[in-house]
Amino acid sequence: MNAKNFYIVATAPNEPSLQVKISGPYLTEQAARADLDAAIKEAADIDPSAENYEYTISKVESRKPGVIQHMAAHACP
Repeated sequence: MNAKNFYIVATAPNEPSLQVKISGPYLTEQAARADLDAAIKEAADIDPSAENYEYTISKVESRKPGVIQHMAAHACP
């Protein structure tokens, strides 16, 4: 994994400084765009208020997975 990758980032509607990487890392912006709708739906399944968030694709430096990948990796059997 590269140090800089693309992530789908959710920004709170009333608190723009609150940003969370919900999905990623993606090696290309195209890959992130292809997963955008599914990631938003999955976030809304976890927290219905996620429908009110603004979603963007950003290239950021991080080696940590997004929230959705983190939860999937730690799901109970």
